[in-house]
Amino acid sequence: MTERCCSPRLRRLRGKRPAGVVYVEVLVAIIPVFIFFFGLLQLALLYTARLVVRHAAQRAVRSAVVVLEDAPSKFDDTAQGEVTYHDPSATSGGSAQQFLQGIGDVLGVQLPLGDVQRLLNSEAGPRLAAIQRAAYMPLSTLAPSPAALLDTFGISKDSLGSGNSNLMQFAVGLFLYNRAAAMVTLRKPDGSVANCVGPTEDVTVRVTYLYFCTMPIVSSIMCDSLMNLSGLDQLDDAAKNAYESVSGGGLQGVQQAKDGLQADLQRVSDRVGGLSRELQYAASPELLLPFLFSRAHFKLVSAEATLPNQGALYYPRVACGTPPGDQSQDQTQANSVEAQP
Repeated sequence: MTERCCSPRLRRLRGKRPAGVVYVEVLVAIIPVFIFFFGLLQLALLYTARLVVRHAAQRAVRSAVVVLEDAPSKFDDTAQGEVTYHDPSATSGGSAQQFLQGIGDVLGVQLPLGDVQRLLNSEAGPRLAAIQRAAYMPLSTLAPSPAALLDTFGISKDSLGSGNSNLMQFAVGLFLYNRAAAMVTLRKPDGSVANCVGPTEDVTVRVTYLYFCTMPIVSSIMCDSLMNLSGLDQLDDAAKNAYESVSGGGLQGVQQAKDGLQADLQRVSDRVGGLSRELQYAASPELLLPFLFSRAHFKLVSAEATLPNQGALYYPRVACGTPPGDQSQDQTQANSVEAQP
């Protein structure tokens, strides 16, 4: 005996699914799948960024143990073991220009002589500038796409010189971003920033990098805006409006805000610390201003590496903290070593 559960009309309706239901179900189901997929990709990229930043720290500390004890005559007569983070009279721009031109020679292109060249002058002392360049090379693989950087900085393709345009955009874009997003500092055992390292002390270099998150949707979940990371959201509306007005002016605009940005970062770092404190040691932190009011999201990645300094006691060496002209202790120590059979 057949059981009758419903009317013939109802059975016909149950056999037909309303138009569009399948599409709605696919849309509802595919969104979590895509978010999960993009989340896995972003996690993989962040893990890769940590490995690259760790490698950059190792390169920087290997450079530091050589550079810190090298002859002062090779570094504008800077004393051995000393590093300078901000010195308006520093002349490391020439070395930076040679570095960038060396990249151009390797790539077979002629790299820029226009607006970019004005940013090559660094306030870092010559010894620190050499350590910074050692960290820049591996970090170049983590920078945003060159086309996006050139658009952000307002650099035209025609102003970059001659040669392979794609390679020129690659080199210029990455070089600019590293100077803003890579912070290289020497550290004391207590974690504070060191301005000098003794001849027999351990050299610790910390590399802090502002990684640009690229995955859609999940970047706003897993990463943060530059405004929040830097602490500049603590500023008043007038200061924010001033930075917003210059951020749209490309390289010309951000250079005008350099001095004010350093002062604001110093003031903010006393309250919130974090990235605002680290950005004070970037070569050109003002280059991040175009990203300040954008929808870009970032993740702060840092790593440290330590090696023993390569100093020796058989040559005169001014100790850290020794007043200028007071080298008797170090000279006596060197003479006692030389007098031994």
